[in-house]
Amino acid sequence: MNSALKEPSTKKKSVGFRYAWKGIKEVFKTEKNFRIHLGAGFLAILAGLILSLTPVEWAVIILTIAVILSLEMVNSSIERIIDYLAPERHPMAGMIKDIAAGAVLVSAVASVFIALVIFLPKVL
Repeated sequence: MNSALKEPSTKKKSVGFRYAWKGIKEVFKTEKNFRIHLGAGFLAILAGLILSLTPVEWAVIILTIAVILSLEMVNSSIERIIDYLAPERHPMAGMIKDIAAGAVLVSAVASVFIALVIFLPKVL
């Protein structure tokens, strides 16, 4: 059988998962904003349990939380890459970091509106 057509080994999958989990733990330990967003996500899940969300509402909430946490991790990665490649201050390096942070801000603001659309009618 052609080696290119073989299924990846279970060992390789578990190693990949282990590295991914290591990255999640690292961002949790080192990034305050990630912990803040994680806490906000936990509160949204708690509110969803209390207010009995519909399956579609749950899907929107879970997807929103995942997008924000993922963007926070991408932002942290970009910041670290820039710090590694350009340890001295450079206007372009700062602009790259600002754009990545802006992506997180856009998703966080959108999440507030999503929360208002989903939770406000249930509270009122």
